Amino acid sequence: MTVYFVVSLKITDADRFMAYFQAVMPLINQRGGRLLAQGTPEVIEGSATALQSAIFAWPSRQTFLDYWHSNEYAAIKKLREGAVEFQGVIVEGVAQ
Repeated sequence: MTVYFVVSLKITDADRFMAYFQAVMPLINQRGGRLLAQGTPEVIEGSATALQSAIFAWPSRQTFLDYWHSNEYAAIKKLREGAVEFQGVIVEGVAQ
């Protein structure tokens, strides 16, 4: 079943974050993930501290976890450190 990776972030170093983004997107695509949405969230109710959001779709929870815990991602993840305040959650899709 599809799993969605929902990311909320506040970029603190745009150049460093761009290096991370450019490095991670090919790996995400290679591992089966797809970027579905990204941009500045519009708060409809409540409050939000994230200045950017993104939603990725993955074929399965295991596919995502294999990517997340891979050596390839571990190397790229270092580019993100110190460049962004990051929160990511996974949510299972629903049968349609």
